Amino acid sequence: MSRRKAVILLLSGFTLCAALLISLSSKPGSPITPSGGGTPSSQAPEVVNGDDHERTTLSIAVSMDEAEFQYWVKGNESYQQSHPNVSIELTNIHAKDADEARKEASESGEPFDIMLLDDDRVREFAMLGYLLPVDEIVTGDSAADLLEALTGMVKWNGSLWGVPVDSNPTLNVWSKKLLKAAGDQEPPTTMNAFKSIVSTLTALKPDGFSPFNLNTADARDLSAWLGLFPENAAAAAGLSPFNASQQQQLQFAAEHARQLARFDPLTQRIGLLHAFRSETLLGATIPWSVYFAMTDEERALLTVGSQNSPVVRTNGRSFVLTAETDKLAEAREWIQDMTGSNEQLDRYRIFGRLPARVSVMTGEFVYNEIADRPPHFLARMLQAAAAVPDPPWRERWARWSALCASLGGNGKEFLPETAAGLISAWNEAPPEPAKNDAEAPSSA
Repeated sequence: MSRRKAVILLLSGFTLCAALLISLSSKPGSPITPSGGGTPSSQAPEVVNGDDHERTTLSIAVSMDEAEFQYWVKGNESYQQSHPNVSIELTNIHAKDADEARKEASESGEPFDIMLLDDDRVREFAMLGYLLPVDEIVTGDSAADLLEALTGMVKWNGSLWGVPVDSNPTLNVWSKKLLKAAGDQEPPTTMNAFKSIVSTLTALKPDGFSPFNLNTADARDLSAWLGLFPENAAAAAGLSPFNASQQQQLQFAAEHARQLARFDPLTQRIGLLHAFRSETLLGATIPWSVYFAMTDEERALLTVGSQNSPVVRTNGRSFVLTAETDKLAEAREWIQDMTGSNEQLDRYRIFGRLPARVSVMTGEFVYNEIADRPPHFLARMLQAAAAVPDPPWRERWARWSALCASLGGNGKEFLPETAAGLISAWNEAPPEPAKNDAEAPSSA
């Protein structure tokens, strides 16, 4: 071998050794020397989807029954799998008042980041400074896609304070066959029209029938019933003093006390449906969830009233951001993920609660089965809120609930003096003396 070749081989060997040494010393976590000089950084490179990131815990309060709560628990397990750096603590405050639960969590030093509130509580919480606006979550097409009856309930001072999740509106339903027998194809829209139908049916059905179902066991149901006709919807939703039409409605109920059906639709659905099937009940006020649970044959017995007017009670729910959260970005992302169209439709199919998005209830879905998609007529009924809660609304609701409880439930007859006392107490006026000849008709 020539001397020149030996030198070349020797230099090649040195170069290879140097390269190996550099490679071995450049492992993860080693100091990195800046090319322009300066102090080396000892920070380890970011580990994606690893355990080196600090986990963020979101504390979320909801209020629901156990079956629905377990659904949300499973949904959060899936969320955590796709968001490994977020941990969810879900608390069911079903037996507590939302404000009391908020105070307890705050005083314990572990405040909630997110709460699921009834829509009629959102403004109250916002005005008291308990919430942050959610305008950055609901923007553009997403904002335009939300039902106005739900967003109208959670707007205040130019901002949106809750992200609508779903609703369970109260509907007025009427017997198709009895309406037809009275010569009407459509439900009555005024008290006078209603009285005319009842008068006709009274002559046609000597064995008797119930003009409507009166459920005094539920304050929400009774307030919705007082908005039975479109002209009274705003007054009933806003819990205003009874107007002349509502007073007539209460007095009519008392005068026909022995004829009235007295079912709680949530717990006595079978009895209520039997009355409709046997053509002995003209009308009733029921939650959407009860209508959803009926069979196609049962729903075919009924027609939904006031389809072009706002519903009195939407019974909606919204996610809110508490003012005490220090995980704003993570909380916003979680709410956005959990209120998407697909998620809302999935919950509709399982629990029957209506989605908050217009797109889920319109367009090409008009002809879908009710078990798969909400009927499109509901979008019209939820285009606007009948009334939105003003600052004293919560106080009025507490007073209304107490008055309803004093009526004694559906087991106690709704007599003329009962109606007079309710009108007097709610309107804060002395009761008018009952007529001596005001006698309830005999039962059939």
